[in-house]
Amino acid sequence: MASIKRVTVGQTLYTVTRQKMGNTAMSHSVTHTVTVIEVDPESRFVIASWNGNTARRYRERDVARWKVNKPGSRK
Repeated sequence: MASIKRVTVGQTLYTVTRQKMGNTAMSHSVTHTVTVIEVDPESRFVIASWNGNTARRYRERDVARWKVNKPGSRK
């Protein structure tokens, strides 16, 4: 899990979400990348680009859900 105190500018983090598989009732886990653009620990927010989209502000509780290591990859 990520923490605003440990996140650095330019770092790549990961999110895992559930997504429907087309027009069915089945779903699967999807991993997206989050690129950190700016960190403000005093105001407790980061500006980041999620999945290559336009950058926006994320609060501390959102950052806490992000993963530092890519899920599914083992070292």
